[in-house]
Amino acid sequence: MTATCHPKFYFENGTYIILVEDSLYKLNHNILVNKSAFFSDLFSLGKFVPEDKDGEGHTDQNLIIVKDRFLTTEIFDLFLKIKFTCPHPPAKYSADDLKNLLEFICKFQCTTCLLSFVTSSIIKKSFSFHPSKLIYLGIKYRIRALFERGFMRLCDLPLTRIKKIHHRWMGMETYVTYIYVRSHPDEYICTVTVEAPPIVHAAHCQDHKGCEEDWGAVWWNGMGKLLLNGRSPYNFNDAIDLFKKLQFGHIGKDCKRYMFSNIMHVNKPLAHSHQFITHVRDHLVQSIIPM
Repeated sequence: MTATCHPKFYFENGTYIILVEDSLYKLNHNILVNKSAFFSDLFSLGKFVPEDKDGEGHTDQNLIIVKDRFLTTEIFDLFLKIKFTCPHPPAKYSADDLKNLLEFICKFQCTTCLLSFVTSSIIKKSFSFHPSKLIYLGIKYRIRALFERGFMRLCDLPLTRIKKIHHRWMGMETYVTYIYVRSHPDEYICTVTVEAPPIVHAAHCQDHKGCEEDWGAVWWNGMGKLLLNGRSPYNFNDAIDLFKKLQFGHIGKDCKRYMFSNIMHVNKPLAHSHQFITHVRDHLVQSIIPM
């Protein structure tokens, strides 16, 4: 295999020549030293002397080989682009790019500034990752922000959406905690589906009994099916939006309008559920990623 000069990162005025896979990089070592403890330690070795033009790393025949099972030219390029050009907005990076950048930054002991940039980019693109993957990255690299974001999103998912691979990514302790947390809002959701909020009639409603009966029937057949859908249950807010579009039989328009304007009060206990989940999450992250 013949190594070739990188089209962008082989600078004639560079200090050292580095080989990654089959690409040659000629870079100023100060740039690498300032951003990575790994390269700082590497260039602190006595055999690397910038003034010695015949020494290791100064010619294509006597170069520095950076060999790692994980490191590829694509990943090294991502790192150098952040250093030599303005970082892309998070949306421009793929989920794999960000995951690989995070691994590079942690493995090569890069600065906290770079770590913060990649962490914030992952959080901004968190919906490109399964929640269990965020939890995995948070645990592996001891980044609480990723774990916390992943756990809060995980608790929105029903158990039927959790696969074996997700279980493995999040670990047993997180999985058990997730089951514990899910049981609380699930119990509340079941209660909501069978207990329609009492209807409040408009002043000129002429058929209170028929109005109440239809309201209860539509609630059960609507919210019950939406919230307890075995394959893909809706969350409460989405279910309410779909519920409003159903046919309501003999329910008066004004009665229906009043209920729609007040129906979200039914969701108050879910606000307490959020506080409960946050409390559990904080204890869990302290256990798994202690300060």
